[in-house]
Amino acid sequence: MNVISLTNQKGGCGKSTIAINLALHLALKKKRVILFDTDPQKSSYDTLKLRKDNLVKVVAVYSNIYQMLEKYEPHYDFALIDTPPHDTENVTISIACSDIVLIPVQDSPLDIKSSRATIDLIGKVKALNQDIKAFFILSRIQPQTTLARELAEILKQRYNASILDTQISNRVAYKYSLIYGKCVSEMFENDPAATEIADLANEVLAILK
Repeated sequence: MNVISLTNQKGGCGKSTIAINLALHLALKKKRVILFDTDPQKSSYDTLKLRKDNLVKVVAVYSNIYQMLEKYEPHYDFALIDTPPHDTENVTISIACSDIVLIPVQDSPLDIKSSRATIDLIGKVKALNQDIKAFFILSRIQPQTTLARELAEILKQRYNASILDTQISNRVAYKYSLIYGKCVSEMFENDPAATEIADLANEVLAILK
């Protein structure tokens, strides 16, 4: 089972939006997907529970994430972990158990500055699992601007960071689809948002090969 964590010590960066959309997109591609929501706000859990199907199994987990991963490992191809915006033992263990860690960051200088705590935490966890691959993903960006490109360069220079090519824009399609517990790939298949999620899934799958 491939484990993908989404984490950032700063809230409001789009972790849950990306987690839900990526999980559902993979499931629509016939992958067996489970999503663990470790954030007490339960945004991912509550959103996926709006669905009438069980396309993605969702579990709220506030402790013992390692045991939960072990329990479900034989039954799923992918586990996504949506973490809270602060450092807890569960967050540390989630990162340590991950194949890929995605760090959503908005196109704001303040968000980039606040990413230092997340980078430091991942650095410490890598002492336990050197195979972790961590990537920033620019999230909630304004489409058709150069700001995201400029801030990506700052991330590379300041943190020596790896950054995904895919960028997630601030589009109405994301907000609207979540009202119904769906992903943009289901509701707006011809929208640029659906292309972004498809590109993200393909990029993640390529990294995992």
